[in-house]
Amino acid sequence: MISEICMPPGDREKAVFALFDRLCWRDPVNRTALEPIVTARTPAGVPICGVLRSPGKSYAYPIVDCVARMTPELAQRHAAWLQPLGLRPPSRREDGEMDFQSEATVDSFGFQWEWNSAMRSEADLLWRVAERFKMTPADFKDKIVLDAGAGAGDQSRWLLDQGARVVSIDLSSAIGVVANKLRMRAGWVGVQGDITVLPFAENQFDIVYCEGVIQHTRNSASTVRELCRVLRRHGLILATHYAKSRSWLGRAALRWREFLRRRLSRGDRYKLLWLTGNLAAFSYVPLLGHVLRRTTVPYYALMPDFRTTWTNTFDAYGNHTYQRYVSSEEFWRFFEEAGKMERVYQQDTVIVARKT
Repeated sequence: MISEICMPPGDREKAVFALFDRLCWRDPVNRTALEPIVTARTPAGVPICGVLRSPGKSYAYPIVDCVARMTPELAQRHAAWLQPLGLRPPSRREDGEMDFQSEATVDSFGFQWEWNSAMRSEADLLWRVAERFKMTPADFKDKIVLDAGAGAGDQSRWLLDQGARVVSIDLSSAIGVVANKLRMRAGWVGVQGDITVLPFAENQFDIVYCEGVIQHTRNSASTVRELCRVLRRHGLILATHYAKSRSWLGRAALRWREFLRRRLSRGDRYKLLWLTGNLAAFSYVPLLGHVLRRTTVPYYALMPDFRTTWTNTFDAYGNHTYQRYVSSEEFWRFFEEAGKMERVYQQDTVIVARKT
């Protein structure tokens, strides 16, 4: 079902309509409605440039290279795109006490996905987006989906291929990788922004998909609350979180990896790339590889190639600011605290919840 909340009545019957024009945008600073002004579009209708303006105020958020830049920090960086319209970027404290996570906290992810921009196999995507949540590809058809923490955009692309309309949001520079892949698809919108302060009004999305991301935000509970806020009634959230191990061996391996991350992530990113590449290579050596895969190197059977193992190893030891682990009980408690959420499925820290 297509959202009609912000669509002009005369356009509701049109078969083709860019997703961008269906959304209700909200100023993440003062929580008021934003007015879109688009100055150029791709042939698919995806905005190339323009602004999202706060009515009655002199500031706006720029749309740059098919991506809406939706934090004060990002708007300031791209302030030149606002000047032709006589607008300025918002200040961080324009109104109230709202704060934002800085792009620097996820800089290593941007570097990672720009380096390896097409990692996922189709088998992995089917499992990662659907099967692990007890969903089928058909469940996404005609749904408006928020891909929260889109990374390199492979999951967004897979969702579009299933017939969904997709908003890809990521705080890192990897959102440019996503735009390069998807800017020619009318059912796609790109946003660089903070998923703990989403630039959307309530009741926007049929499905919120957030896999492998929440543990890297500044606060897991507030992230879950914000993701649930933008769900429509009866909408589903599919979410994961890094899990605390229940076994002593698992806890020991986790402490070892966290010790390595603190040490390895201090240096130059290219040195880290070299180090993690060597670790990944050793994981393919008989016997030694068996030990490394159990203790040090992330290895997935659905993506067994060396470059993928290397990327996952760099991901594990990158210098991103936040990384935390919770129990399955703690993770579900975040959804209870968000309110109006019922549990549909849970396997450890993999959760499907419905907004009532």
